[in-house]
Amino acid sequence: MNFNVSPAAAAFASTLRQWASARPSGAPRPSGFDAAAWRALADLGLLSAVLPALAGGQAAGAADLVSAMEALGQGGADRGLLFALGAHLFGCAVPLTRHGRAEQIAAWAGSLASGAVVGALAVTEPGGGSSFAGLRTTAVKDKDGYRLHGTKTLVCNAPQAGLFVILASESAERGPFGLTAFLVPSDTPGLTVSPILPTAGLPGAPMGEVRMDGCAVPDSALLGRPGSGLKVFMTAMGWERGCLLAGALGAAQRELALCATALSQRGVAQHQAVSHRLARVKMRLDTARLTLWHAAWSLDNGREDPSLYAAAKISISEALVACATDMVTVLAGQGWRGEPFDAAGALADTMGGLFASGTTEALLDLIGRTLQNSGRRA
Repeated sequence: MNFNVSPAAAAFASTLRQWASARPSGAPRPSGFDAAAWRALADLGLLSAVLPALAGGQAAGAADLVSAMEALGQGGADRGLLFALGAHLFGCAVPLTRHGRAEQIAAWAGSLASGAVVGALAVTEPGGGSSFAGLRTTAVKDKDGYRLHGTKTLVCNAPQAGLFVILASESAERGPFGLTAFLVPSDTPGLTVSPILPTAGLPGAPMGEVRMDGCAVPDSALLGRPGSGLKVFMTAMGWERGCLLAGALGAAQRELALCATALSQRGVAQHQAVSHRLARVKMRLDTARLTLWHAAWSLDNGREDPSLYAAAKISISEALVACATDMVTVLAGQGWRGEPFDAAGALADTMGGLFASGTTEALLDLIGRTLQNSGRRA
């Protein structure tokens, strides 16, 4: 495996790191969507990176995007902003580029790249989370297209989104194979978005509910073919589970350096209990980074292995929470006051990674089923 990125991708990551580092330090954490940062990153080319060259993009692969997102985190970008960017890129732009028709990509590429339209993936539902067994949103065919009925919740970017990728059941008796994906603009009649849902962490990644009450969409809104929603969903999940936490990992690397410096200045870093805890943080982050880049390499090499991306997401998310816990612990009162960084806020933010793009328990079930199926085939 070769985890190197191209010189152009490395230079782009350096530009993003410098941009994030140049932003004011010590300011309060963003609460809500950071429109100014979104526009700036669009101008730098991040939002167009994943789009195909014919649509004005760079056709960047997973490794290029992981490099870019990690660099933003290393530069100090807010985790909420990074999470919102990931939802836009991996939950909307990637499925569009992988499953959209040429006319769909042409219609949306410019506005997604410029930041004029924010993308969102709407799958989770109030009663059943992301479980297909609990999915109640339906797509009813009529002569003019489809009518969508149902509610999606915890949709990242929902309050600002101009385009939703929505998963609905067209044939309940077919289970996951009866799902269909749709590209639905936010101004579609019958679609309403709730105000921001309060969350314990990631205040810079606004969440919302999306309700569809007979929301009428034409046949041209189909993303992929009727009944291919599972394939669209797995594309989004592969990229989200494999790449979404790259920015948070970069942020943790930066915070470890800040933590070590602060403890050295206080004269406590030489104590074995403290130094060993910091050493374990570094080991976890190094291992998580290898896992992250392995997942990116696998995506770029066309590996369709949902269990691999599930395992990567579990490993990285749990490592980030453990590292944030250790850092807030060793910083003690200094960290509780938000010095040299908001350690308590970092812990709250990383907790969100445990269930984003699937809870740990659901992903362990997926991995377990994969093992059982491979055992039957052996």
